[in-house]
Amino acid sequence: MQVLQGVAGALTAITGFEKGSGKTAFLSLALPHARQAGPVALFTIGSDGAAGKPGRGHPARILVEPGDVVLTTEPLARSSEARFEILDTVPGRVALGRLILGRARRGGRVTLMGAEHFSALARALTRIHAEGWAASALIDGAVARITQIAALPGWPPIGPDSAGPAGGLQFAFTVRADRGNLARVAARIRLLDRLADLPLDDGSEPGLLRLEGPLTSEGLRALPRGTTDFSLEDFTKVFVEPPEFLRVLDSRRVLFRRRFHLLCFAVILRDLGREAFLEAVGPRVAPRILFNPYEAA
Repeated sequence: MQVLQGVAGALTAITGFEKGSGKTAFLSLALPHARQAGPVALFTIGSDGAAGKPGRGHPARILVEPGDVVLTTEPLARSSEARFEILDTVPGRVALGRLILGRARRGGRVTLMGAEHFSALARALTRIHAEGWAASALIDGAVARITQIAALPGWPPIGPDSAGPAGGLQFAFTVRADRGNLARVAARIRLLDRLADLPLDDGSEPGLLRLEGPLTSEGLRALPRGTTDFSLEDFTKVFVEPPEFLRVLDSRRVLFRRRFHLLCFAVILRDLGREAFLEAVGPRVAPRILFNPYEAA
């Protein structure tokens, strides 16, 4: 569980392949570790299931303690077991009312609610950090929105003793694997593991080809003949299937102009042994695997 100590003092986005991959369970597991640095800000992306539509899942319901800051709506805050002081309102509305930033005065469970526009979430995070309302933040990705990590603000550690990464922005990737999806899951994990460790383009190479925007398979084929080195803005701009881009990484030098720290892969296995999973992903990935967060909780 030592890996979870890295959420203290950092902004951690929790994302994954699909609904039901364990994102909210991982948030609940990481929350006590984040509190080691002080109050925690808690968010969800989107509001899947909030209106009770069939097949849309369930909104994130989290146990908060006094001092924690949440993004929710006024009606949900009033109906919560907890009690909240309203710190700010967030532009826009969702189906369940006006969005607020609330600080818990009494502990209890509360339903998180995502902002309609991702920019509102980014502004709220910036305000929380600037005001010192929370030392850490955990963001539950209601669906697999890994590309939106790039839109989150940096969150530099507040104190010199923070355990968070440089720049304060990181992500955890949750996975539910079984025999049917093992090959697809393993390929994606191997790619993310490689992307997380690619070197930083610090601008010191004047002749380096610097690509803008998303990179697709067509974009790869359109690269100038003889291109062996190039840089991308960040890993969220890679829209190439894992097997193809892994081959690119074996034959070319790829850099990023912005990097995000990969905290871990939180893996839940179903009808699949750990040895079989580790064999599929390879020994390089093993240090980043946190098996079955439900069991650890």
